[in-house]
Amino acid sequence: ALALTTNLAMARTAANTSFVFAHEAKGVESSLIINASPQSVFEHIPSSRTMEPARRKLVSHEGNVAVIEENFEDVPFIGKVKCTYQEVETPGKRVEYKMITSDKFRSFEGVWDLTPTGDGETLVKLHALTESKINVPFASAIGNPSALRDVQRRLKNLKTWTEKDNSCKSHNEANKTTNSSI
Repeated sequence: ALALTTNLAMARTAANTSFVFAHEAKGVESSLIINASPQSVFEHIPSSRTMEPARRKLVSHEGNVAVIEENFEDVPFIGKVKCTYQEVETPGKRVEYKMITSDKFRSFEGVWDLTPTGDGETLVKLHALTESKINVPFASAIGNPSALRDVQRRLKNLKTWTEKDNSCKSHNEANKTTNSSI
């Protein structure tokens, strides 16, 4: 049973139902500050599931668990990859994901962590681990730069979508206040 547990890409811990990385030393991580509350940022992570319809498709969403199908283009040495994964949401704090199935990935897992900064902003960290089924020497040295670019792209998109939406909401609320006082 121990060997089976350590061979899993991710295992659930009974105590806090969060994912534990089997390959903790691997993967990539990037972070940035978003000018919005953790709750607002959190609300935009699930909405990103439908923001790039040619790339990502929401298969199902029940409670705090979503299943997403995503197509990756130009993965080093692999080309096109199709991956279906599950996201588990902890409202306002984190979204963890792990692969269900893929034609060319051995594992695809990670976590979005949201931390309030105290200035009305949120520090967002995205950790990702992607491993190919194809054994290539120096695979992580080749694949990690590509994975890091994808992580940074996702973070920048989240920042843009969240701050744009918050700016529009603030503008609309200011107009309501101005119009109601006339």
